[in-house]
This record gives sequence, C-alpha cells and structure tokens, in this order.
Amino acid sequence: MTKETFDLNQKAIIVRVDVELDYQKKRLLFLVDTGTQETLISEKAIRAMGYTPVDSIEDVPIRTINGSGTAYRYIIESITAIGITRQNIKVMSHPMPIDAGVDGLLGLDFFENTKLTIDFKTAEIMVETT
Repeated sequence: MTKETFDLNQKAIIVRVDVELDYQKKRLLFLVDTGTQETLISEKAIRAMGYTPVDSIEDVPIRTINGSGTAYRYIIESITAIGITRQNIKVMSHPMPIDAGVDGLLGLDFFENTKLTIDFKTAEIMVETT
C-alpha cells in the first residue's frame, strides 16, 4: 500500500503526478476525481510537452457544464501517482479553467484494479494494488 497526504484546506484531493511522454518527464498536479471516468491532462500541460491536437489519436466530442466542445485523446507512455504507474494509458486533453490550480484529473481508469481509501481524519489517500 502506498499513501500520500493531501491538504484538507484546499477542499480537494490534489496529488503530485509524474507524466512521461516521448522520454520527457514532467511533475504535475492532478485532482483525484472519482466522478470522472477517464484521466484528463490539461491542454496547457500537453502543449508544454510539445504536443498539439495533430498528435492525438482521436478527437472526441464532449459536453461540459460550459457547453459542448472537442477533446483530444493521447496515449501517454506513463503516469505515476500515489505509488501507482500506468503505462500506455489513454488520456483526454481539454482546456481547464484558468483558476483550476491543477494540470489534470485522475479519473476512475487510473484506479482500476486497486483499492482506494481516502481518510479525511488523517488527510491521507492510500492506494493498494489487488
């Protein structure tokens, strides 16, 4: 089991994430979002790694609270967070609000085949592979 602390004052669970793409590794901040099915990386972060929509494997129509638009799907070589590494994971990319304070969202797909425990008393998030 791997655990990491989070800041209860932020009113969100934000964790450090290492993203590797074309042998570049970036340390980013992602929000743990178990209400999101698919992991998302912000358009700004993917562009900082040298990728544009032309490099995506597909474009996907999406609906958000702000309306509809297009997201792009990429294959990321690896994403590591809370002691878990996912390789060749498909992620969506879409602009995030300027004031979001994070570079992406860790969705349910990242936590597949794990036991996820969030302890608000100790401000810890724990992941155990099964």
